[in-house]
Amino acid sequence: MANLQERIRDLDTYLQLDSGDPGYVAPSSLFLPLDSADFGSKPFKYPAEDFFSDIHIEKGRLTGLSSKSVSVTFDTAFSSTPVGIGNIKVYRMFEVVTGKWIAQDVQFYFGSATPVITTGFSLTIETAESLTGAILEYEFREA
Repeated sequence: MANLQERIRDLDTYLQLDSGDPGYVAPSSLFLPLDSADFGSKPFKYPAEDFFSDIHIEKGRLTGLSSKSVSVTFDTAFSSTPVGIGNIKVYRMFEVVTGKWIAQDVQFYFGSATPVITTGFSLTIETAESLTGAILEYEFREA
């Protein structure tokens, strides 16, 4: 009997439940697969708890913007410039036809070549854009 292996992208997404919920699995018993051509024929596992613990993450969702100049100060400063500039999104929901909505990009720009620093970031929403319904989402991680 052949042992078939599914591709990771084909697996169901895991959702961490709260302690006490039916089906709860302790994070300490979860592992992530690691593989490399340098490993030879055998992949390794990495404790998920180690992977996700102690990673400084700052994320947020701002709505009801009242100014086109937006500054965000992180709750806790990073020790070095964080990664995640690609995780800044400014958009509004747009009804294409009755009952069908899409996210429509809101144009914005940064005022410098280094818009993200250890304590936060600033951006400016394009002059022609309306603030009505604008949503800003971001997520940064320790580098």
